[in-house]
Amino acid sequence: MDLPMTSVASNQNNATTSYHHGNLREALLSAAVDSIREQGAENLSLRALARVVGVSQTAPYRHFADKNGLLVELARQTFDELSGITSDCIDPSLSSAENLLRAGEAYLRYAIANPEKYRLIFGSSITNREQYPQLRTSAHSAFNVLLQLMAEGAQRGEFLNTEPMILANNCWSSIHGFALLTIDGVFARKEQPLGFDDMLRTHLQLTLRAIQYAPQHIPQNLPGAIPFSD
Repeated sequence: MDLPMTSVASNQNNATTSYHHGNLREALLSAAVDSIREQGAENLSLRALARVVGVSQTAPYRHFADKNGLLVELARQTFDELSGITSDCIDPSLSSAENLLRAGEAYLRYAIANPEKYRLIFGSSITNREQYPQLRTSAHSAFNVLLQLMAEGAQRGEFLNTEPMILANNCWSSIHGFALLTIDGVFARKEQPLGFDDMLRTHLQLTLRAIQYAPQHIPQNLPGAIPFSD
């Protein structure tokens, strides 16, 4: 449990409350997401976060050496969340194709619902990533969900018989691109032939079709253009 620093004035009730509840670390991470949403990761400040959560300006340094350390932890948690929601979709009783569609949809919906965190894990705001082994481990674990699906699909004869990493990179780049184009509002600025849910699932089917050994038919009779919204 965190204890209040002796230098903190007795009237800093919020700081004391945070320490006694043992939630300062998570409160800072949560406040960081809000800050990134409002002004970008490049303008994040530990001192500003301290003011937001109601603690002394030195309190955040009990948990994070610097701003980069906080961003690294936020990114690590994000990778773990992505790993968890995608791996939870994997059902051994289903085909690799079905599991890819399920995991891909979970990935996209998470990314679109958490744009600040999603941009962070693949952006340039974090420096010296190679110096944080836990971040690398979490990133690899998240990607390995897709990589394992590719390996299993190839072994079963569902996917092309090629290096699983090549298949994984193909799927990932397609899904990642869809996520960013949605987050940036690019799709919403153009009239689309499908609503968001149908467009998302059709994109996943096309992504899957590109790596299938025997590509499945995709319906050609699409509805007329309707408003696109996430």
